[in-house]
Amino acid sequence: MSIRFFAGVSVLAAALLPVHAGAIHLRWDAVPQATGYRVYYGAQSRQYTASVNAGNATSTVVNGLTDCQTWYLAVKAYNSSGESPSFSNEIIGWPRPEVASSSPSAGIQGGQLTLNVAGANFQPGASIEVDNPDVFLASPVVTCNQIRIAATVEPTARGVRPAEVGRFKVTVVNPDDVFGERSNGFEVTLNPARFDIDQRQGPSRGRLDGRDTIWISRLFGSREGDNTYHPDSDFNGDGWVDGQDLAYVASNLGRCWSGTAWSAAACPGS
Repeated sequence: MSIRFFAGVSVLAAALLPVHAGAIHLRWDAVPQATGYRVYYGAQSRQYTASVNAGNATSTVVNGLTDCQTWYLAVKAYNSSGESPSFSNEIIGWPRPEVASSSPSAGIQGGQLTLNVAGANFQPGASIEVDNPDVFLASPVVTCNQIRIAATVEPTARGVRPAEVGRFKVTVVNPDDVFGERSNGFEVTLNPARFDIDQRQGPSRGRLDGRDTIWISRLFGSREGDNTYHPDSDFNGDGWVDGQDLAYVASNLGRCWSGTAWSAAACPGS
C-alpha cells in the first residue's frame, strides 16, 4: 500500500483553510481499501517523533511545529488490518510563513522607503509582493523573522503611472512556493503635491487656480489606454480622470503649496 502526494506540501488559500505559523498543511491521494491515514513527522529525515491521525480525510494540518526549522513528514494509510508497511514519499518543509506586520505601514505616492516585514518562517531566497503593480520592490534581505526591502511608490517623475491609493495585501513566498499573506498590510497614500498639474512657469505654478481645473477638465472622463488619458491628472491612481480627481483640485482652489500642504497662508502677499 503506498501513497502518492499531489505536489509536496500544498497550501490552500487562507480564506479556505487558515494556517498560521507553526503549522504545515499537506494533502495526498486516496488509497484503495484505506479507512484512514496517519501523518508522521520529526525534525530529522525518516526519524519521526510524533504523529497525527487524519481520519479518512486526504489532507490535514500539523500544528505546534517549531518555527524556522525544517520538518520531515510522511503518511501511512490504515484499515482494520493495520497500517501500510511503508511510508509515503517524504515531504520536507518549514511551517507556513506568517506576515505579522510591515513598517512603515504606509508610503506616499512618489516616495522611496525601506519596508520592514516582521513575522516568522521566512526562508532564505523568499520573495515579497505588494498587491499594487506600481509599488516596486528591490531584492530583499531575509532572516527567519524579518524581511528588509527597498520600495518605490510611483510616480517618481511626471508622466509615470501613479500607484493607486488604498490598502494592499503583502505576501511572502518561500522558495518552496508556500506563502503567507497579510491583508491591508501596506497603504499607498495620496500625494497632494501632484494636484498642481499646470507646471508652466508663472504665478500659477505652486497655486491651484482656474488653469488647473481647465487642464483636468479637458481630460475628464478619460481612462488608462485612451489617447487622452494622462497619468499626471489621475491623482488617486485608479486609472480614470474623474470627478474625484477634479474634486481634489476644486477643494483646494486659491491655495498655494507650503511644501507639505495646500494653504491660503502660503500664497504670496497673504
